[in-house]
Amino acid sequence: MQATAFQFNNNSDRVTVTWTDNSNNETGFRIQRATDTAFTVGLTTSTVNANVTTFTSGNLPRGATYYFRVQAYNASGVSAWVNATPFPIITP
Repeated sequence: MQATAFQFNNNSDRVTVTWTDNSNNETGFRIQRATDTAFTVGLTTSTVNANVTTFTSGNLPRGATYYFRVQAYNASGVSAWVNATPFPIITP
């Protein structure tokens, strides 16, 4: 799995994260957003189902700094976290 694209949607206050699904046995993906690089402050975790490769956040304040990362998971375990680029993103 590789986080490949990351953009701010100018028509709303949302960030869209997209990635490439390189796995064939995932149960789903976890997407985390935080306001620090250690993912300990302002942490929010969301999940999507297997084979989904896009996640759009809820409304976010403009002019804020966020860090996003993605992880595949299944019953056997989890993949390494992959940071979305740019890292961080600053909402316009």
